[in-house]
Amino acid sequence: MLAVLALAAFWFAAVPVAGAFVVRRSWRHFRRRLDDLRLSPILDYRASCSLDSAGSDFRFFGDFESVTDGRILWARSDNLTVPVELDRAAIYLLPAADETDDGNERASFDMDGSPPEKIRWDRVASLSEGAKVFIGGKARDESGQVRFSSEGTEEILLILYDGNERSLISRTVKAGRQKNEYWNSSTAYAIVLGSFSELILALVYSKRPALGAASSAALAAAFIPLLPLLPPGLVMTGLYRRLWRKGRAFRTFRDLVRMPLRHLEGMRETKLPDGSRYGWRELGNALAPTEGEGVPVLPPGADPAAEEEWRCYGMIDDDGTIRAPRDPGAIWAAVPGDPAVLSGRYEVMARLLEIGAMAALLAGIAANSVLAWLFVRSFR
Repeated sequence: MLAVLALAAFWFAAVPVAGAFVVRRSWRHFRRRLDDLRLSPILDYRASCSLDSAGSDFRFFGDFESVTDGRILWARSDNLTVPVELDRAAIYLLPAADETDDGNERASFDMDGSPPEKIRWDRVASLSEGAKVFIGGKARDESGQVRFSSEGTEEILLILYDGNERSLISRTVKAGRQKNEYWNSSTAYAIVLGSFSELILALVYSKRPALGAASSAALAAAFIPLLPLLPPGLVMTGLYRRLWRKGRAFRTFRDLVRMPLRHLEGMRETKLPDGSRYGWRELGNALAPTEGEGVPVLPPGADPAAEEEWRCYGMIDDDGTIRAPRDPGAIWAAVPGDPAVLSGRYEVMARLLEIGAMAALLAGIAANSVLAWLFVRSFR
């Protein structure tokens, strides 16, 4: 019986969960890399003239031109064309922007949205000329030519997208996570190998009458992957999916409200890479109608009429007026309170929802496991 439990725990729990941690870590690294790069200067012609061979991190917003046989992508902006070495570059295709009829991207959050697709360099060649490209990473001067290339552990990050470049960062943070980390590249193999192992064990035990109960348990364990899809456990599986989706949403909200804090580092005001002032101003206990229409709200779906201590983050003019920053990496948003406090609150909610989701799933599997074991035993 111990062997039956050990095999089930290893193949149906340990392997997929280990894969889930790897997947979550990889997406966390992706978001952190993007968050770091959005603080770097934008590469334009003026900045390119001061580059040296050592180089430094830059961002580049432009249009796709072509990919050469040497795995070099060429992208152009209004005043600069740059080559990008695609070897070791992390290339992602962002899901299409959700836009209203007037072309403004929605601020809502789709809990079922797909994550960015990581693609190989050769798929980039199939893009049509003019597709929008975000490039982030080390840029250096090589014989008078500016070039992006990976260095050490710091890969070039290349994101192919559509829509407004101002919403690129928030859209990527929203989408940059797995729908369900438990279902990853190792899960399918683990299910097949686990079920096969349990069937072999059941066959071996069936030849020894003294191990009849263990044989029944092994046979029932072989069908554990199907148990979440069968009644009555199916009800708990539905609850699990609902809670997990909400937990994913709260993790997204946590990351979104944290974004303005990266520029400020505990200060009320700072300077952006382009030299403009960036900070926050209090808006009072509720957003005025004109403010609610003009300022994006974080997290998505927050009620502008809610009586909270709203803060507006953006570029500050000399007269103290706050408005949308010129830098698309700087966050322009109204937040219902202190982002640090809100992010901590969303983190707790996400954890509780994920724990509740796993408890519901395991309860459904346990109930169906008992029924499956009794069913198998009834034929012996």
